[in-house]
Amino acid sequence: MEILDFIAEQEDVFNKIGESRLAALATSSKNYPTVRMMSFIIYEKAIYFQTGIDLIKYKQISENNNVALCFDNIQIEGTANILGKPLEHEKIMEIYKKYYKSSFENYSKLDKEILIKIIPQKITKWEYDMNGKPYRIFIELESKKAYKEMYLD
Repeated sequence: MEILDFIAEQEDVFNKIGESRLAALATSSKNYPTVRMMSFIIYEKAIYFQTGIDLIKYKQISENNNVALCFDNIQIEGTANILGKPLEHEKIMEIYKKYYKSSFENYSKLDKEILIKIIPQKITKWEYDMNGKPYRIFIELESKKAYKEMYLD
């Protein structure tokens, strides 16, 4: 295990993800997992999306707020927090509208629409060294630790 600079690794991940991104969102409750592609925006190192309260992802998050995301070779485990109506969060929805204008216009005003914030807890990034050997970088946000582990030695 090689200790890494937490701030540098965290910045690298959020720079790679950018301000908006499509990713797979995994949710689970009562031993029933589901996953789907979603449109996300990223603001101040948190991840946001809107959804309807009658959809399975909302129901699962209501029962179990532990979620996982996959952005290419970056996996994020975090906790989802239900914030309320999308339009009550002006700054977030301003960014959302910039990237997902049709979704913003079609869904944000609906009575059953809700905004959810994911707070990342752990990030795992898969990489390869110059010799093609795989390794993982683990970023633990709560303890502010980052380290690298070779996958195959």
